[in-house]
Formats: sequence, structure tokens, C-alpha cells
Amino acid sequence: MNRIRYEWTPLWNVLQPYFQKVGCHPNLTVATAGVDSLRQLAMKFLERDELGHYHTQTEFFKPFESIMKHSKSPAIREFALKSIEQMIRARASNIKSGWKSIFLIYSR
Repeated sequence: MNRIRYEWTPLWNVLQPYFQKVGCHPNLTVATAGVDSLRQLAMKFLERDELGHYHTQTEFFKPFESIMKHSKSPAIREFALKSIEQMIRARASNIKSGWKSIFLIYSR
């Protein structure tokens, strides 16, 4: 987490599709572990302040959007919503560019 934002971009470009795929996995255990790992990583990102010209929060909420859109499992969709709710309750004051994604997630 101590990497600068510029270094996180190529890493996230690899991790994002992975989280989307794992979060929609047909095996409930695999999907749950994927969403939980994504939630933990997102919480770490939310600990850091987002600079005005960056939109990293929007980027790390995109896998949640994809999971809500493509997952066939109501349990996983509910778990993703609960994860977002937990992030909002814990770090609402740190959320900046992520609000748009959060509202999109809740509208699905």
C-alpha cells in the first residue's frame, strides 16, 4: 500500500479483471473469497486520501459494479452490497470519486 498511485495503475489493470472473474465464479466459496479479498483491498485504498485529479476510488469500485451486473448468485450480490455498506460505514469521509460507482452499484 505504500506504493505511489502511478505504480498502482499497472498493478490494478491486472488485478481488476481477476477480481471480476473470481467474484462471478459459479462456486460460491470461491466467489465469496474473491469479493471478501476485494473488500479488504478497497478498505486499504480508502484509508488513503484521494488527490483531486485522481479517480482511483472509481477504479477499485468497478469490480463491484461488474459483480453486481454479471453474477447469477443472489448470495454473492448481497455479499457485495454488504461489503459496500461496510466500507461506507467505516470510511464515508474518505470516499470522493467512488460515490458515483457506489450509487451505480446500489441501482443494480
